[in-house]
Amino acid sequence: MMRINLLPPEILERRKAEKRMSWVIIAAIGIAVLLVGVWALGFFQLQGKRDELASVQQEVQSTNAQAGQLAIFEERAAELDARRATADLAFSERRNWSKLFQELSLVLPPDVWVQMMTVEEASGLSMSGFAVDAPADSPDLGFKSMAKMLVRLADLEQLSDVWLTTSQRTVFAEQDALQFSVTASVSATGSDTP
Repeated sequence: MMRINLLPPEILERRKAEKRMSWVIIAAIGIAVLLVGVWALGFFQLQGKRDELASVQQEVQSTNAQAGQLAIFEERAAELDARRATADLAFSERRNWSKLFQELSLVLPPDVWVQMMTVEEASGLSMSGFAVDAPADSPDLGFKSMAKMLVRLADLEQLSDVWLTTSQRTVFAEQDALQFSVTASVSATGSDTP
């Protein structure tokens, strides 16, 4: 059996064109729906990121407010560090005179008398006095006392460059003695308070 189409070819062509048009419209609607879906997805993601950003900014503001309240402690710590540095600088070259004099009183031998002592930061320690010396003693005790004094002075932490500058025989308080003078440099080491 054979089919015969009695419709004119223009109508057949129009029907084919209409069918193609309907597929094009369906495809366009599908693409439009897909684009709207992608846009909606992007919009919701963007909105979520904006909300997240807003919450982070709010956290930052509250943290900054708390940090502002605690900033005074940082300022005080910096001020305290500056004061410590100033005090350390001021005390770095300080001499502990009371400690030096106490140590001097402890190390001088009992048969040595100090007649005069001057101590200055620039010139150091200058001391003169007498050591008992009996001429009949052998070996000479006066020199032993002075040597003992010099060794003990050299062992003191704040003294350096201890020198016996003069030493001569004399009579002191009706006794034979050796008159001496000693010099030493005074350093800032050991200046911490005990």
